Amino acid sequence: MLNTTYTFPEECYWNGAMDPFKVGIIGAGPSLKVLMDIIFNDVFREFVPEMQLVAMSDVHGVEIEGASSDVIVPTYNTFHDMLSSHPEINLIIEMTGRAGLLSQLRMQIPESVSVMDYREIVFFCGLHDMTLVKGHFRNNLAHQQTLMKSIMDEIQEDIILMSKKGEIVDLNRNVWERSGIAREELIGKPCWHAARLRDGSNFCHHFDAACPFHKTLQSGQKEETLVTRVNREGLLQYYRLYSYPIYDIRSNMSHIMVMHRDITKRTYREKHQHQRDKLAIIGEMSTYLAHEIRNPLFAIGGFANSLFKSSELSAKDREKAEIIVQETGRLDRMLTSMLNFSRPSKTIEQDIDLLDVSQSAAELMTIGYSKHGYSIEISSSSPLPSIRGNEDAMKQCVINLIKNSIEAMPQGGTVLLNLSFDGDYVILQVIDTGVGMSEQELGRVFNPFYSTKEDGSGLGLAMIKKIVEEHGGKVELTSTFGQGTTVSLFLPPSLDVDTPEA
Repeated sequence: MLNTTYTFPEECYWNGAMDPFKVGIIGAGPSLKVLMDIIFNDVFREFVPEMQLVAMSDVHGVEIEGASSDVIVPTYNTFHDMLSSHPEINLIIEMTGRAGLLSQLRMQIPESVSVMDYREIVFFCGLHDMTLVKGHFRNNLAHQQTLMKSIMDEIQEDIILMSKKGEIVDLNRNVWERSGIAREELIGKPCWHAARLRDGSNFCHHFDAACPFHKTLQSGQKEETLVTRVNREGLLQYYRLYSYPIYDIRSNMSHIMVMHRDITKRTYREKHQHQRDKLAIIGEMSTYLAHEIRNPLFAIGGFANSLFKSSELSAKDREKAEIIVQETGRLDRMLTSMLNFSRPSKTIEQDIDLLDVSQSAAELMTIGYSKHGYSIEISSSSPLPSIRGNEDAMKQCVINLIKNSIEAMPQGGTVLLNLSFDGDYVILQVIDTGVGMSEQELGRVFNPFYSTKEDGSGLGLAMIKKIVEEHGGKVELTSTFGQGTTVSLFLPPSLDVDTPEA
């Protein structure tokens, strides 16, 4: 037995630099239209070598379909006439099916000319149908891809399609435009190269353990989580992250799609509504406290004070009475704070020069803190419009903010009061270089009764926010842990209009 080793070329022969086939057709069988389509339609160049129709014979009275209207194909009565007139023909396709014609051709034509008969054209018919089906599916796929890309690009959320290794496979317009990097440059890179916050800063710098991508990779199911981020300006943002497994036709997970949804505004609305509900409950509770607790509290405090002043008490008993007096006083002050917070502020409508208010508050606070290493500086753009509201309330807000800044700088430092006007609001920024706040503290800083101080009531910033909002303004707080905090009061300016008398 002879063993023979064959070496196969890496690609088909006709894929090389091959001259086109010069075709001569004999007859006009039922497959002529398909053959014409294959010869004159460039779509089929992907599957068959190029063929050029040179001439035809034995096609008496047959209309040639499929050829381009500007192509003239000479016809002859016999194949002898066709071959003698066109010696360049190197492929003859016999479509008459006449008995003996194929044998006659093989005996009379040169060996350099190939011959195909009508039975072999059946394979061209199958190829033709397959090509048309492929073209249909290719067009349909391209349409679906364009549609899906358009839908993805119109979605407001950030969408990143990743491989199981965490490399970017595709992403929507929101992501790559915000990153400032072309889509093509991001493909194949880790996801953190593309993910950005609204201001363009990095969403993360490595694979975040909190990302649901890792859970989906393990579970093969949809996962989600809530994360917080602080942008360049120190503003807290909330994001809901979703991850979805993508499966191939064999039900194997091939990709993971991660979606970032910015829910900061929604979270703010929810927290604001929660705050209003909480304040409503506090108001009801305060009314109850005022009627049910304050009267017996006064009685306890009065009797304790009388006992404390009595000369009949021993030193130990006097000490106990003093503790009762102090604690009832502390409870009364706490109760007063709660009542003041729950009640609407009495706003006296008057024009206020916020710069004068800030300077007065700064002078007052400088008296007590300058000798301890603190300074208060004021910077103001000119001119500043007046604001309308209660001067005493606004002064108390500024004093409380300066006090908070000083307490955030235990080693001393400078508190900057920066005043400006942006066309819509008169803005007062109180800036310190203190300890700053963590993301968790930023999320709770305006909650009533939340305080980071051991002896604090937690009403400072909540009360400031309440007063400013009653003046038609808003409060923003930015902070970077270990670097400092900025509290900004936005207050509407007084307008040059007549106001009705109350």
